[in-house]
Amino acid sequence: MNHFDVVIIGSGLGGLLCGSILSREGYHVCVLEKNSRYGGCLQTFERDGSVFDTGIHYAGGLDKGKILHTFFNYLKLTERLKIRRLDEDGYDVVRYGGQEYKFAMGYRRFTDTLAQQFPYEKNALETYAGKMLEVSNTVNPCNVSENDAMPSKYLEYYHTSYDQFLNSTIADPVLKNVLVGLSPVYSGVRERTPLYIPMMIHSTNIDGAYRFIDGGSQLADLLVQDIRDCGGTVMTDMKVTHITIRNYQAGPVEVNGSERITGRFYISNIHPKSLFSLVEGRAFTGAFIRRINSTEETFGMFSLYLSSAGYGFKYINKNYYCYHTHDLWDLGNYSADTWPKGYMLHFSPVSEHAGRTNAIIINTYMKWDELKSWINSRSGKRGEGYETFKKKKAEKLLFLLEKDFPGLAGKVSSWYASTPLTYRDYTGTHEGSAYGILKDYRNPFKTLILPVTHIKNLLLTGQNINTHGVGGVTIGAFLTCSELLGREYLKKKVCNG
Repeated sequence: MNHFDVVIIGSGLGGLLCGSILSREGYHVCVLEKNSRYGGCLQTFERDGSVFDTGIHYAGGLDKGKILHTFFNYLKLTERLKIRRLDEDGYDVVRYGGQEYKFAMGYRRFTDTLAQQFPYEKNALETYAGKMLEVSNTVNPCNVSENDAMPSKYLEYYHTSYDQFLNSTIADPVLKNVLVGLSPVYSGVRERTPLYIPMMIHSTNIDGAYRFIDGGSQLADLLVQDIRDCGGTVMTDMKVTHITIRNYQAGPVEVNGSERITGRFYISNIHPKSLFSLVEGRAFTGAFIRRINSTEETFGMFSLYLSSAGYGFKYINKNYYCYHTHDLWDLGNYSADTWPKGYMLHFSPVSEHAGRTNAIIINTYMKWDELKSWINSRSGKRGEGYETFKKKKAEKLLFLLEKDFPGLAGKVSSWYASTPLTYRDYTGTHEGSAYGILKDYRNPFKTLILPVTHIKNLLLTGQNINTHGVGGVTIGAFLTCSELLGREYLKKKVCNG
């Protein structure tokens, strides 16, 4: 039996961040990954010479002194990552109603840029920007004291409707739609989305939005290297099949049905619903199991990966959100005839060329129900019907792409498509959801998941703790590791470094 201080289940960003932090602080760490490749949503893959990200397309808060830069500086990542800052005058562009609307970096620039098209809403935009800054400052762990583990402001943001905030702040319906135009990065739902989620994501991007040159897997590679350099272990093809729980203590874990690995502490970086299947029936309280199992998942994505031979695409240093519908809250309510109502367009930077690329990624919502015929199948073995299904979807997207960006589709030499089923198989998300559990302002304590459990030595991390994205998962990893290291101790190490 192998013995460690901390055993981490799952090598997604949250698990690797916890492994790196704890290894750096002297813990003997073991990270277990069920797949042949580590990294979860940080994974990349190659098709026809083009490298594509599976989940991480850009990250915010990376300008010097901002929240993610602070964490990455503590982890010695800032100087090692190959990243490119997106255009500060418009890192995200919303195409809606025949117009383009830019989201600029910096709170003043953000306000002034949109106010050029909505001059009568300038005061409202300043209120909106002020709320973003307020949320960012409140949820930054560097601003939270040891005795304020669950700040009242945090709960206030979680218990407030984003849609209601927009309606009380913004009068122009077009501007409200434009601000909702970034909802695909958090799977927004009018009747559910809490103020906290979009405000945190918007504010971190305003504080410096960057792409990963040659793909986000470099972040996983660096974190794995750091864990190993500190004496830790990261193992692939190690599927945890059972976790023993006795007297509210976890351990050991069973791997691949036979091998046993034990630790003083355990951190689960997998979906809580998946965690339940690994433990005895009474390990968690019935109330906790019912609460988590009754939560809904965010939408999955249909992704179209476009390759161009000879770097035939012009590299564009911004993201596009293109819409062909009136109500941008309504993207997930589609039929076969109305799909897709909108899509996100990402250009992948490559180190070989500053102004060209051979990889473009398009993401759009896809309902899990559309895939029921193949739910029990595995990637690569779903049959001709599934391939025909993907081809029809891809052709519709390519038609829209050519309409929105004339000439771009003609530069595509090959394409590859994936669905939420692919995402489920390769990253382990429940039902292939893009961002985990759907947060709900109407019942925040139902969908708010803390890192601690009533099992004394079992902690949680990942995109369902705090929120998703590089910034959200990083804050979640900080909260998880704080349970072992102490909030004030880790805060000083991270924030005063």
